[in-house]
This record gives sequence, structure tokens and C-alpha cells, in this order.
Amino acid sequence: MSAIFGILRFDGAAVSGRDLERMAKALAHRAPDGIKFVADGPFALGHGLMRVNREDVFEAQPLRDGDLTLVADLRLDNRDELAAAFGIGAAELSDMPDSAMLLRAYQKWGEDCARHLLGDFAFALWDGTAKKLVLGRDHMGQRGIFYHHGRDFFVFASEIKALWRYPDVPRVLPDENIGRMLIHDRTPREGETLFDGIRGLPGATVMTVAAGGTVDRRRYWEPAADPVHENRDEAYYIDAYRRVLGEAVACRIRRTIKPPGLVFSGGYDSAAIAGMAAPALAGRKLVAAASVMPGDYRGSIRHARKWVDLCARDMPHLDVHYVTREGKSVLSGLEQAFVRSDMPAGAYHFVHTELHETLARAGAQVVMDGHGGDYTLHPRGQAALARFLATLQLRRFVSELRGHMRMTGRSLWNTLKLDVAVVLMPASVMRLWQRLRRGAAPVWRDQPIAAAFAERLIAQAAVDANNLRVVTTAKIDMRKQMIAVLRRIAGGAGSNPAGAMHGLEMTRPFHDKRVVELALAIPQDLYVKNGRNRYLACAALKDIYPREYQTRWRRNDDEIPDFQRMAKSIEPQVLAEIARLEKSDSLSRLIDFGKIRRLLAARGPDDHNSGWEQETQLALGGFLTARYVEWFRRGNR
Repeated sequence: MSAIFGILRFDGAAVSGRDLERMAKALAHRAPDGIKFVADGPFALGHGLMRVNREDVFEAQPLRDGDLTLVADLRLDNRDELAAAFGIGAAELSDMPDSAMLLRAYQKWGEDCARHLLGDFAFALWDGTAKKLVLGRDHMGQRGIFYHHGRDFFVFASEIKALWRYPDVPRVLPDENIGRMLIHDRTPREGETLFDGIRGLPGATVMTVAAGGTVDRRRYWEPAADPVHENRDEAYYIDAYRRVLGEAVACRIRRTIKPPGLVFSGGYDSAAIAGMAAPALAGRKLVAAASVMPGDYRGSIRHARKWVDLCARDMPHLDVHYVTREGKSVLSGLEQAFVRSDMPAGAYHFVHTELHETLARAGAQVVMDGHGGDYTLHPRGQAALARFLATLQLRRFVSELRGHMRMTGRSLWNTLKLDVAVVLMPASVMRLWQRLRRGAAPVWRDQPIAAAFAERLIAQAAVDANNLRVVTTAKIDMRKQMIAVLRRIAGGAGSNPAGAMHGLEMTRPFHDKRVVELALAIPQDLYVKNGRNRYLACAALKDIYPREYQTRWRRNDDEIPDFQRMAKSIEPQVLAEIARLEKSDSLSRLIDFGKIRRLLAARGPDDHNSGWEQETQLALGGFLTARYVEWFRRGNR
């Protein structure tokens, strides 16, 4: 995780060194090994270095070769393949940094170079001959680039906070975007951020900015099955699972200078990473941080300690650190969280901070997590029973029905109702049913948004009422849903920089291009087998997962299992803050503080659902949004 930033002036004026220094200062946390920049009249590029992999010792960015100047934040996984294409021998490759490989790729393939790269990367290259700035981002957008295109200039950086150090970049949070947060509008808006005039380069995208200011942008990849994996048998997919996921994990840790880390939930996804990491560790430990209840807890809150302990029992390479969150809450370090993330802090910000701090103290630098497993290699197959029936696989339907009932403990009636009939119900009927349940209440009735504000957003088409967060069901074509999720993530504005403030390079093996392209080739009939969801994972990792995972059901354990207790413990402080905030006319026009109070009162301290208390989540979400808007506007004065 390094930092990149730069400025291109369209009016021919020279870039100010003072502006570059201000941007560099905002990114200093990403650059413990120094920051350098070059300025050449109307263009300038900067790089802040954090040495993560062995080859980073040889990094000397910005990298210049003739009329080309490059800065990059990257880890390339196909170095050997690229070296062969460039005619580079093993001796030369051993001390060649990844940035030099990327520069060679541009010299060979031009703007098409990103399509030939494998790994996590974000780069900016000034081509002096063509008089253009080229920006590129990896396939699933694991490294970020944010930018502002002004009338006379273009400025970019790894984090939004650096853009605001450039004097002509607006620092504006429009009411419309606040409303979309409050009402949970899920309409995809590729590259958009919360802030006026600031966008993020989508994943799998290359963008060129000409010296005169014209912009061209194109995607070089879409989530799709790799044909080499299609139409194979089950044995092939079990082997490919281990080979592809194993390599995705190994690429992230085998070259690291410091011990790698893992945010460890104890679920199928993070446990797969934990188990698959062993061969690449070469005798080192994998530092794992897990959010669990205290060791002496014996109540009814479901949490991950049991599963983390089982993995620690069977995976001796794990160095497990438990986070139990005593004395911490969503109020802890709230404004620091706003600064870290460049956006409103979520209700889980404080536990993420504790997990990151724990990993950093233990010496980790590269940190993985299990996000992405559900919509790549580990789909839960919620629609599997309905799909078997709809496609007339009647024998399979009957056998899986029995297995499903055995695993879940559900009755035949509840299984047919919840896992078959609801899934097969036409969307039009489902919408009608939801409308009848709501009665006259609007679809956003549970959201902490002021009614008049919500109605105005919908009337002005700023929000599409059909894309609000409402009850949805799994669809028969589960792969189509997976592709939609992957496209939305790849098209997002950028990665959350919160971990960067702790010196951590965050990366997700399940978002690896190779993993995605294998996952989308796996037949949907293998999502569930013998009543087992995540069947393929259990089959492929039978000798790696603790044996208890073979009969574990699909429910996840939350990062804050005692969320309800935490929320009730700070309720007096939150209510006092609400009483203060609602005195602001500008905030009260946006946020329904009375609804936040009612949502907070809906559950008692022992009325918990192991972190899935929707009413309390909505209440604290609305409160945190109000606090962020107040803080942001105060900083703009």
C-alpha cells in the first residue's frame, strides 16, 4: 500500500510545489518509507512509498524513462509471465520492482497494458510524447484512485482527503447524497462518491486525460467465467478450487517482508484463507484478529469464538488475537473515524479500528479478509431447492429437500414456504404482497429520513423508490445475482482507506480475478449438495477445515455480537446528542430524529439477535449520519 497523487494543468501553468507538498502531507500515513514527486511545468506526479514485498526495496518512484513518468500502488502476481514477454531473465527480475514491470508493460502494449496485469494495482502515467495522462485500476478495484476534473486542471490521489488539499477542489456534501444514504438507495452509480465533483475511477478501467482536458474512459474486463473452467466435472472443480484460491492467497503473502495478517471471523470464507495460507508462510505465522465475546461468556449471544478456537486447534500456523471491545462503542474515536475513512463512520467503525490496531501491533502489514466468498466460491445457494424444482430435476429436488430439512431443522411446511414458494413467486406478486403488508406507509417508512425530504427526493427522481432497501428474495438464476454484485463492487468509487491509517495494506483473495473467473464457471448444481450449502468448499477443504465445519449451517457470526448491549449502554449519551442535533433546522429537514428515538426504544438490552438487530442498526446509522454532516459542515466554515 503506497500513495499516488498528481496534477495536470490544462492552461499551461506550472504546478505549484506547495500544492504537491500539501497533498503529500495528507497521504503521509501511507508513506513511512518516504515521499517523492516530480513536477515538469503543467504536470506533476507524486509517490509515497511503503515497502511491503521484497522487491519494494528497489522501488524508486516516480519512475522515469524518456518521455514516460509513472507512479503506482501495486502488487503484481504474474511477474514471471510478464518477464517472459519482455525477455527479462531471472537475475534481472530478482531486483526489479513491480513498477518497472508495469512501465515495460505500457511500453509494449500502451493503454491496453492493464489487461495483461494480474494483481492489485492503481497507477498513473504521464506520456509526454502523446501528451496524455493514463490512469488504471485493477480488475475488482482493490486499490483506489479518486479525482476531480476542474475547468483548468485535473487532480488525482489515492484518498479523497488529499484532493481537498488542492485549493480549487470543492469540499461539498450535497443534501441529495445525504438523502440517498439515509433512505438506503441502492441504485448503482458507477464511480460516484458522496462529494460534489469528486469521483473514483471504477475497477477494470483505464482513463486517459489529454493535455487539453478531454477524457476517454474504457473498461478492459467484466466479471465472467474463464472458458478453461467451463463444463468440467465435480472432481475438476474441487481441484481447481484448491489450486486457484491457494494461489490467490499465496500471491498476497509469499513475498511479504513482515508477517501477513487476517481479519478472522471464523466463517467459511476467512477460515478457507487461514487454511490455504499455510504452504506459503514458509514457517512464519499468520496473525489473525477475531472479534468475539469474552472467554468467560456463557450467555445466548451467538459469536465466533468456538469456530476461531477450532481453527486455532487444527491450524498451528495461526497466531490468534481476540478482540472483545470492552469499554468501546460507536462513540469511541468517532471524529477520528470520519477523518480516516473520508466518509460517515459505520456503526462498526470502532471494532474495525480495534482489529486493525491489533494486527498492526502484532507486526502485520498485508491484511486479508474473507469478503467476497459468498458471491464467488462460497455461494449459499438459497434458491437451490426452488431451482431444482423449476428445472424439473425432481429426484434432486426430493433428495435435497430431505437434506435441507435435516441440516436446518425446519419442518416440511416451512421449507416449502420459505425456501421454495417465496423464491418462485413472481416479482410482481412479491411487490404487491409487500405493498399490502405496508398498507399506506411508504417503502422507506423504517428509514430515519425526514418525510418531506424523502418525498421530495423521489418526486425529483433523485431516488428511485424501486431500488430502496426492501425485503428481497433469492432468484432462481443465482449466478446472475453473483455477477450483478461483482459488477457493482468493481464499478465502485474506491476502497475504504481506514486500514491505511494503521499502516495496513488491505486485500481480498476472493476478489482476485482468477477466483472470480473460476467461481462464475462452477455449475449452480454444485452450490448445494446432500443438504450442504457451501458444498464445494467443504469438499475441497475437507482436510483443512476443522471437521466440525462439515455439519455447520450457513449463519454467520457478527463482528459485534453484543451490538444491542453496546447500543443500550450508550443510549443516554446518544439521546442527549440527538436532543442537541435536532435543534439544527438544516439537520432536522434531512433527518427524522423522532424516528431514531423510536427505533432505539424498539429493543431492550437483552433483546439481542447476535448483531443483527435491524431497528437499532437503522437508529445508529441515522445518528452517525447526522453527526458526520454536522462535523463535515463545521470543517467547511
